Amino acid sequence: MKTIVSHIFIAFSLILFIAGCKKNEMEYKDPRVSPVDALYAPLENQQLTLSSDQGASLLFQWAPSHAQDGQLVSYEVAFYKESNLETPVYRIVSELGGKELYASISHLDINRACSAASIPTGETGTIYWTVVSWRGLSSATCPQKNKLTVKRLEGFESIPDEVYVTGEASETGADLSKALPMKRTENGKFEIYTQLKKGGGFKFTDRKTGDPVSYYINASNKLAEANNDELSTVDETAVYRITLDFTNKAVTSLKITKMGVFFCPENKVILDLAYQGAGVWSGTGVINFRQEGWGRDERYKFQLETSAGTKQLGTLNGTDSRPTASSPASYYYVKLLDQNSQWDDKWKFATEVDGANTTVTLSMKADGAYTHTVKVN
Repeated sequence: MKTIVSHIFIAFSLILFIAGCKKNEMEYKDPRVSPVDALYAPLENQQLTLSSDQGASLLFQWAPSHAQDGQLVSYEVAFYKESNLETPVYRIVSELGGKELYASISHLDINRACSAASIPTGETGTIYWTVVSWRGLSSATCPQKNKLTVKRLEGFESIPDEVYVTGEASETGADLSKALPMKRTENGKFEIYTQLKKGGGFKFTDRKTGDPVSYYINASNKLAEANNDELSTVDETAVYRITLDFTNKAVTSLKITKMGVFFCPENKVILDLAYQGAGVWSGTGVINFRQEGWGRDERYKFQLETSAGTKQLGTLNGTDSRPTASSPASYYYVKLLDQNSQWDDKWKFATEVDGANTTVTLSMKADGAYTHTVKVN
């Protein structure tokens, strides 16, 4: 009996002790963190002209901060508008999820920060930046704020994630639900290989249902919002490669007059491919490898004649072997080459192609990988 009473007394005493503790003494508190004491780059009042080129970025660097418990500190770069240096308008974490003392921030993100700071597109304005240190929920802002003078991109404030081509001059006509998608190649950049007809109009939309935002190519050959149902036109019915850059409103239009299989050993096109529609070309013929002293040469790629001269399509993933039945689909992936050559960026025909009637199909459809097939008939 005495043992039971003793246990009850101990338990009761423990309850009283816990109840007597103040609530705030039981709550976890994140350790304090010190502010960064120096910003290294970009320097005060640095000038920057933004570019939409792939990989364009600016390196931000700063001194380390320290947490009270000695653990790792996280960092984010904060941007401010000139009229309010107290409330950030845009934030972005440093490298490795905020753990590094630097951040390589893309020009597109800096452009977004400028937009948030109310700097108009295409104009030059001033933003300020600093670094905020974090340890859990505790934070500290560096008192130093560096001035950055930026010339913004001329593009749209709101950049679509998807773009389609529609209109009477397009391959699918004016039925919006049948609009052809464009391939997104980078943030804000899109392209399509498609046929456009003379005598009708076409436009670009950000979706294929409802009431989409529409765009057209204006008289200055720039991308513009079609506020009054404006349409784009072409002077000739043909297949075109159209590229759009919503970050600077740039447009390129490349007319494709001929597509064919380029046979490297003969340094010429040996099989013409006819346009089938929706970014697909195909052709059939007998392909004979070339006899060399070391064996039969089977290397090939694609060549197209355009309004800007001869261009070539070659391997997205370099290879120097013949394909087999187990070759991955990526073996056949295609890209537009920066320069022409006889031997670079080529594939090899499979052994059974030599001397056989063969169909080669090239697909530059926007809703999948650019690729091709080689089928022995």
